[in-house]
Amino acid sequence: MSVGSLNWTAYCLASNEYGEDKATWAESICKAIGGTSYSPVADAPTWLQILGSGVWTMLWTAFLAFVIAFLLGSLLGIMRTLPNKVLSFIGTCYVELFRNIPLIVQLFFWAFVFPQLLPLSMSTGSGEMVAGGWWQNILNDNPAIIGVFALGLYTAARVAEQVRAGINTVSKGQKNAAFAIGLTQKQSYRYVILPVAYRIVWPTLTSEAMNVFKNSAVLFALSVLNFFAYTKTMREETSQDIVILILSTPVYLVITYCIKYLMAWVEKRMAVPGLGSGGK
Repeated sequence: MSVGSLNWTAYCLASNEYGEDKATWAESICKAIGGTSYSPVADAPTWLQILGSGVWTMLWTAFLAFVIAFLLGSLLGIMRTLPNKVLSFIGTCYVELFRNIPLIVQLFFWAFVFPQLLPLSMSTGSGEMVAGGWWQNILNDNPAIIGVFALGLYTAARVAEQVRAGINTVSKGQKNAAFAIGLTQKQSYRYVILPVAYRIVWPTLTSEAMNVFKNSAVLFALSVLNFFAYTKTMREETSQDIVILILSTPVYLVITYCIKYLMAWVEKRMAVPGLGSGGK
């Protein structure tokens, strides 16, 4: 098929999604570029609007997953560097388990296996008492919640390794100096060790933030209606694979570069001259 025969206005075709009202911004764009493919009287919103909704879902699920990953990963990374062998062992077990199991397998575990381990409760779908009924209700009504939870736990193992490496990179002289001036272990982590460690590992955390965003596409396996899920549906409905891939691929590039520059800006803002990444 030649490029000229492609339907470049496929984004302005009426979608098969009837759960949303038409958005003014999408209608205005399609009136300008839609040509004969655009139907202002169609009941369903255009694919352009649906894809925009998918981008928003992709952004907020990735953001919340990274927040979970950062907080939990930081806690686990700290635990792995503590002299307490029990806490260190727990942190190590978590990292080794979640880091070495593929994300898609973990998604299916939280969706289909974990509910079977829970007590009986009412399922709104069947109206019966089933194992993990309340969890299945969340999965059926708001699958994005389970997806964010699973993606956050998976990424936390990777963040924990970065934080642990950063803490171990801090010189013993700085750690000993913190104790020498009377700081407790908790205070030394808060005021000396972690501020230095985060500055050291921030570039690697930037990579993890970008990975969370890209991995959020896999959440479509739990029926999360994100950008990838909608592009997949649009390809099946319109058969305009090349058009969709050409125009949707830059969306990922733009957003990942925005994440990169945002994290780089934060890195420069917290840089200390002569210390860690970005120091001079």
